[in-house]
Amino acid sequence: MRVRTLLAISMLALASLANAQESGVTWDQLSGEQQRVLSRFADNWDELTPERQARLSTGADRWVSMTPKQREAAQQRFTKWRDLTPERRKQIRDRYEQYRGMSPAQQKRIRDNFRRYQRMPIERRQMLRDRYRNLTPDQRKRLRERVRDKPRPATRG
Repeated sequence: MRVRTLLAISMLALASLANAQESGVTWDQLSGEQQRVLSRFADNWDELTPERQARLSTGADRWVSMTPKQREAAQQRFTKWRDLTPERRKQIRDRYEQYRGMSPAQQKRIRDNFRRYQRMPIERRQMLRDRYRNLTPDQRKRLRERVRDKPRPATRG
């Protein structure tokens, strides 16, 4: 009985979330904190698409739950993103879509490689960047193909 009740409540919550994303979120449905965070959207809230309203509402919830340090880091990332050229932002979005289209195993390999790179000493990372920059476009292409086709060892447990 208890499991059925929890399941029913969960199903209702998911259904209401899906409905909110379809029909949008009215300004009055936002909490006071959400309204404070989203105040710059107040005058044209009804003109936003339901998807955008749902994303902003979720983002405001996330912002409210952050620590001051997390908010500062998020603000820095946003500023850095805003300062990128439109071409660079498009390139990043395209690469992200490419990443999302990969298998979970391919995504894991990329995350693992990135973490390994981040753990390298700064001097080693700089050396690798310099070496890569000095390659010709053809050499870069061959390197990418070699890395892509290289058999991967079994993961360590």
